[in-house]
Amino acid sequence: MSAHSDIGFELVPAEPLLLHALPLRRTDSNSPVRRRGGNVLGFVSHYLPRGHTYRRVGERSAWPQGPLEPVTLLDDPAPEVGKWIQSVWRSPDGSLFGWYHAEEVVPCAKPLFLPHIGALRSDDDGRSWRLIGEVLRVPYAEADCGYQNGFLTGGYGDFCVVPDRRGAWFYLHYSAYVPDERRQGVAVLRYPVSARDRPAALELWRDGRWQPKVGRQDGTPIFGVERGWRHRDPAAWWGPAVHYNRHLDCFVMLLNWTEDGNADIVQRGVFVSFNGDLADPASWSAPQRIVDGGSWYPQAIGLGPDDGDTLAGAEARFFMSGFSAWSIRFHRGGGTPPQPLVVTRDIFTERFGFAPW
Repeated sequence: MSAHSDIGFELVPAEPLLLHALPLRRTDSNSPVRRRGGNVLGFVSHYLPRGHTYRRVGERSAWPQGPLEPVTLLDDPAPEVGKWIQSVWRSPDGSLFGWYHAEEVVPCAKPLFLPHIGALRSDDDGRSWRLIGEVLRVPYAEADCGYQNGFLTGGYGDFCVVPDRRGAWFYLHYSAYVPDERRQGVAVLRYPVSARDRPAALELWRDGRWQPKVGRQDGTPIFGVERGWRHRDPAAWWGPAVHYNRHLDCFVMLLNWTEDGNADIVQRGVFVSFNGDLADPASWSAPQRIVDGGSWYPQAIGLGPDDGDTLAGAEARFFMSGFSAWSIRFHRGGGTPPQPLVVTRDIFTERFGFAPW
């Protein structure tokens, strides 16, 4: 019996809620949310005209309500490369550390992208950021125009970062689109929180143990692929969002599943997995489907005064692409898993007036 087989969950209807605001029609990545002192701070990203992030706040509010404020990257050596801030952590001194997904344009027959992951820091509550450095990147020469998925030519991206319960390590769960299909899927690396100003001592989960990252080495995926990212119709896990659930006393991962697409990375569902110890990636439970269809970038965002996208309790808001019309409830005690929630374009349009895809 799985160590997490007694965990139950359900999605229930809730009043429609958006993390973004017009003119954005959707968010285009994981959206960091942090609460402190009765206020909330959120970051949402979009892909036009290139990847960029907005800051949005809410004073005496559980959710961001203010206008979208473009964040400033103060020392970006490659401003032509789009950058999406997908995870944020607040240090004890109040400064913010973030991680971005970047996409270099690759001039194939149709312009495609080679993503990588980097770190950055803000000392003014997220209004402006200084780049710390790259965390995970493949050489530009490795971009492969033979990929037919419609977007990507390899690389790493679509990730989340969460510290362990002792605050000793950052765990970065990411999507690997590298050429070797044995290394594609949702993988994880870690590095010490003490190295936050200079990401160093990277360790990959590889072949059943943590190993120092050496050169152009790739990790072993937690959840792999059935048909790789080179194809027009990959069948693969991607886009993890992890939070610690204090009610369950374990970590919860939401992730996307794509299958049967046609150069469009079509969304076929959202799944959930559980793990009591981030240091043991082999302990993530088998993914269970919670949504049939839906949209990219699922997240559970907690409701408590200090909660956010990496911390939640028994009930949280469930988002996809920045949209929420549902809460997700967790409990111990098992029971029959509920039927997956069917979310179609028509259902999105009925709830919000339009669909994000």
